[in-house]
Amino acid sequence: MKKTIAMAAWLLLAVAFAYAQSPAVSGKVVSKEGTAIPGASIQVQGSKSGVAATAEGAFKINAKEGDILVITAIGYTTTTAKVTSVSPLIITLTDNSKDINEVVVTALGIKRDKRMLTYSVSEVKGATLTEAKQDNVVNSLAGKVAGVQINNSSGIPGSSARIVIRGNTSLVGNNQALFVVDGIPMDNSEAGNPNRPEYSGGTANRASDIDPNIIESISVLKGAAATALYGSAAARGAVIITTKSGSGLGDKGKPNVSLSSSYSFQTPILPELQDKFAQGTGGKYIDGNNGGISSSSWGPAIDTLRVNGAPVQKRNPAKDFFRTGHTTDNNINVSGFGDKYNYFVSYSYLKTNGTIPNTDYSRHSIFARFGVKLLNNLQLTTQFNYILSDNHRYLEGNNFVNPLWTVYGAPISWDPFPTVNEDGSQRLFRAARNNPYWILDNTGLRDRNNRVIPVVTLSYTPLPWLTITERMGADVYVNGTDYHEAPGAIGWGNTGPTPVIGQLYQRNIKHQQLNNDLMIEARKEFNQNWFGSILVGNNILTSYSDETFVQGIGLSVDKLYNIGNASKVSSRYGSYRTHKVGFYAQANLEYKRMLTLALTGRYDGSSVLSKDNQFYPYGSASAGFIFTEALRMQDNPILNFGKLRVSYSVVGNDNVGPYALSNPWYQASSGNVSFPFREQNAYVLTTTYGFPLRNESLKEFEIGLETRFLQNRASLELSWFSKRSSDLITPGSPISAGTGFNGASLNAGNMQNKGLEVTLGLTPVKTKNLVWNIGVNYTKIKNEVLNLANGVSFIQLAGFTSPGIFAYANQPYGVIYGNHYVRNDKGQLVVTEKGYPIISREYGPIGNATPDWTGGITSSLNYKGFTFSFVLDHKHGGDVINLDNSSLYYYGTAKGTENRGSTVVLEGVNEKTGAPNTTPIVLDENYYKSYYSASDENSVEDGSYLKLRQVSLGYNLSSALLKRSFFKSATLTLTGTNFILHKNYSGSDPEVSLNGSGNGQGFSNFPVPSNRSIVAGVKATF
Repeated sequence: MKKTIAMAAWLLLAVAFAYAQSPAVSGKVVSKEGTAIPGASIQVQGSKSGVAATAEGAFKINAKEGDILVITAIGYTTTTAKVTSVSPLIITLTDNSKDINEVVVTALGIKRDKRMLTYSVSEVKGATLTEAKQDNVVNSLAGKVAGVQINNSSGIPGSSARIVIRGNTSLVGNNQALFVVDGIPMDNSEAGNPNRPEYSGGTANRASDIDPNIIESISVLKGAAATALYGSAAARGAVIITTKSGSGLGDKGKPNVSLSSSYSFQTPILPELQDKFAQGTGGKYIDGNNGGISSSSWGPAIDTLRVNGAPVQKRNPAKDFFRTGHTTDNNINVSGFGDKYNYFVSYSYLKTNGTIPNTDYSRHSIFARFGVKLLNNLQLTTQFNYILSDNHRYLEGNNFVNPLWTVYGAPISWDPFPTVNEDGSQRLFRAARNNPYWILDNTGLRDRNNRVIPVVTLSYTPLPWLTITERMGADVYVNGTDYHEAPGAIGWGNTGPTPVIGQLYQRNIKHQQLNNDLMIEARKEFNQNWFGSILVGNNILTSYSDETFVQGIGLSVDKLYNIGNASKVSSRYGSYRTHKVGFYAQANLEYKRMLTLALTGRYDGSSVLSKDNQFYPYGSASAGFIFTEALRMQDNPILNFGKLRVSYSVVGNDNVGPYALSNPWYQASSGNVSFPFREQNAYVLTTTYGFPLRNESLKEFEIGLETRFLQNRASLELSWFSKRSSDLITPGSPISAGTGFNGASLNAGNMQNKGLEVTLGLTPVKTKNLVWNIGVNYTKIKNEVLNLANGVSFIQLAGFTSPGIFAYANQPYGVIYGNHYVRNDKGQLVVTEKGYPIISREYGPIGNATPDWTGGITSSLNYKGFTFSFVLDHKHGGDVINLDNSSLYYYGTAKGTENRGSTVVLEGVNEKTGAPNTTPIVLDENYYKSYYSASDENSVEDGSYLKLRQVSLGYNLSSALLKRSFFKSATLTLTGTNFILHKNYSGSDPEVSLNGSGNGQGFSNFPVPSNRSIVAGVKATF
């Protein structure tokens, strides 16, 4: 295959040189805004000679001076141009409102007319991303695209976000979409915390490094037919980011300077807590302010409580602890273009101070892109992106060092100040938790990242119909994570209870990803009816990653956080290398701009698979039929465009970590004892055998309908898909103990996704001064695990043994599993003779994190200089395990415990007689501690929500107001984000999940609450 591609390249080059002396005219087809129009048809009037413009709008045609060129493009008025001695020709086309005029970026950065696509693509303009005012660009997409689900992990600055397209397709591998910037795949992993996220929370995902100010557009490729050219990494969908080039911005030949600045303040969305009862137990007061120790708030009502004749001060621990957050976002960019060049240079600085004291996130971003036409047929584009981010945060999750343990659980009668006693120890209201303000002063996590993304693209057009592109790029970053914990902390470390002698750790990750694509594309318009294109290419992707981790326990000098100050030091080092090579081809054939056939094929080789299975082929076939063309309905006043499309694809996926097939030795540990121990080291062989693995496989069938009504004033797009993932890697599959191992990872799982996507667009009003656009999207996906390996009942995705998030056979992906109440065969609650529920000794499914459906509404209203827009986002169904409830109902601080003392008859049946229960019970401390909080099912809550993701009001100052100034334009905006309009969830935000960007969503245990914000901004150009 490789030799065939090389030979084809040499033959095409030979043909190019053979015709180098032919009389030819070069030029570029652009819109009135100066942007390229790919695929435009250029013909010499009176002849059958014609060519199609490249993805950059460039063309080269055999013609002589004086010839007339006829230029046509869908969505534009046909134009003629006379060939002169001036070269290159710049031909500008004007819009034709009766036709569809949409050009989108597809796989490998190729621009194509959306009308002729045979698969589903959604585009989001860069302007809407900056309007969203999100630190993480992933969150900016929420509610805007059908088939895309986005989850934010936490309200702490610099937190990760997860993006999944058309459901989960792998059991334990990466299910997130591939991110591609200007044709170069970029890493979007989350380093996370060295401890599990359930115990420590997470960190940022690397897509957060992308500055929205440099983005021109984002194309979301959903189906496997749309992403097959990208290889196995895009089996789960792709997010194609195109950066700004400077073309069409401002006046030709003159620099265009743009300044933007915004300031916002955030307020936390706090859970409701009870505010009526003081510290104590059995209704008796325990004075934590004067040495009393008690974890419970089951004391007397605080309104009448007095100590030494004085009323006890009532506090709100959560509101006292949190503060108003602040964010500043500033950007300056300079751009320009000419006949043979274009450039865009940008610098941005973002700084967020979180709603928890001492938490912040900052990001410096420098971006430069320069394009130049070295020859009439040779284009060079270079770009460079440098990002420096710095994040200060605290541990989240089920960790006593998490300050929220004693913010939400603190009695309303307790004053946390002063934070220390006279002897310097923590001042506590309970023995086994920390003072939250002491935690702020004596612990902390810092995560820093330096990243460079360079790209060089060389495009050569030796013949009007032939383009050869060489693209090289890299993604290099160094990530450093430092944690410190002062002596005196009460908490948990890597191996159990942390001694009160302090600890620290340092982790450094060095990552390099090198990508190279060589592409040869031939485009030919045979006559007025037939157009064809073929692309062949080669891809080489190499990844290097090194990780070092050093931990020190026992600090000799208080608050000297240096590894040399630790009495016990342990470390580890990991080095990972992966290599992938791919050969790909794509062919498109179009007939009369109404019938399209597309074929893709790819042959990949991956170093992470076993030698016998390292190479695997796959591809897709798809077709599109514009039936309104055949029926001559283009000018129909009701339905003016209609297209049916169908596709089938088979994609391989090497969703395996490096060296997963090896059998390594690990440093030994036993209980709380880790080696080296007493100057002796020890290693043990892994208990999981590295079984030979082949690639996972995904087969997808998709059918779609795209329509336009009322001369493009309304549109409706429907997509139905069915995809089946097979040979999924199932870790921990039991094997015979005679092998010396307990289990192995096997290709044994199967999963299925079936879904419907609906996208509706409306323009109810369109006049000279007023334009109103509405977009509606709806997605329903049934995601089911069909089977696992023999002997494997489940695979844990997140959480604890009970409760946790699991994959079960014949269940939707993301089962919530834990203990529950006993019920009979009819599903009725079984109670004791005293009327109390019975907690089962067995665990079982108690919920599911997968939503029933999701939807969104976007609206933009433009009246003269005013703009008003909003984004509504809804998730229906999908449970959340809110483990805060388990603790807070036990402590007596949950809002639901305010009904204490009341009686209720639980609906159920008597365990002995089977008769309906008639025995009342008292909702008191005993009930909530022994029966309610002890059952995991009481912590499962409905995760549905309706959010006003974004609402924005802007005003563009008129030219009359600016004519005496040096500003070309100026815009003022006021934006609000993340207003929860409806939820059934008792916690902060049902979207928040401790597992960050991982697979196990719907798990919450003392995460930092999400925030709502108000943003004021200004943007000016001159």
